[in-house]
Amino acid sequence: MDLSLEPTVVGAAFAALAVAGGAPLFTDGLRTLRLRRHFAGLSERPLEEGPTGFMRTRGRVVLDGPLFSPISAKPCAGFRIQVEGGRSGPVTAVEERRSFRIASGETSARILSGVRPWLLSETARRQVEPGEALSENLAVMLRQCPEASLLRAQGRPLVLVERALLAGSECHVVGFARHARPYELPEEIEMIRTGTDDAIPVLTADPGWSDGSARGQGASPPKRGGPFGIERRVPGRPFPGDVDLWVDGGGLLDFVLVSDSPPGPEALSISPWRALGLLLGPALSLSGLLYLAHAADRLYGHRGS
Repeated sequence: MDLSLEPTVVGAAFAALAVAGGAPLFTDGLRTLRLRRHFAGLSERPLEEGPTGFMRTRGRVVLDGPLFSPISAKPCAGFRIQVEGGRSGPVTAVEERRSFRIASGETSARILSGVRPWLLSETARRQVEPGEALSENLAVMLRQCPEASLLRAQGRPLVLVERALLAGSECHVVGFARHARPYELPEEIEMIRTGTDDAIPVLTADPGWSDGSARGQGASPPKRGGPFGIERRVPGRPFPGDVDLWVDGGGLLDFVLVSDSPPGPEALSISPWRALGLLLGPALSLSGLLYLAHAADRLYGHRGS
């Protein structure tokens, strides 16, 4: 009895999908395994210590750009407006987030928002009656939500619940921290005349080397190389308000949690079943490849006969 499968076009299409879907499953399983390991040893570290790697810290929210919450009209780093249709409960939500900084003492860190929803407390609530006039920003935001527009067209009241990360509030962050990239500053700036009564700043090395002499004992001349040379520079911070740390998803971990209150165990947990992707992903891709190879072999045999 021949138990071999006769390949079909539909089967080949599903096999191709299996090959393509195996990689995301494996990636998610590996990410789950790594996150569970990091969560097991996670503890809060003060921002003043300049922690690096996967860590948990907190600080006060500092804004880089103007953003105001739609209902409370307060400066914030991001907000989420939950639209409720009376008794029907939550209908949809609109959110906007921007990168921001947290500061503690003289240390600051820039937080990249990531893809996870922020865990924020309610900051304002408003009930919108049918036909009620709205501010321009709020009207534009609701027009972007088909569900909200439909409820307004039906003459039903809306309840808008605002959750915002306000400026100056305490913020808890879990993510991958790294030091800001070193920024090089020229040691000195020399002003030269252009002949048009303008002075142009030119980056130079120590002026003591301009005539071939070195300033100070043991000093070495600047290195030169390439068509334009390499100027001697010293590490420094580009601007007084620059950050000490960057916090993002950490590549494969892809986890940034932002909360205005200490995150509980449920926020720092992930289902162990997702780790099965480490086995299911390769198995799915391998089965798809075997089916496609079998289909190619059958097709080659039919052409040869």
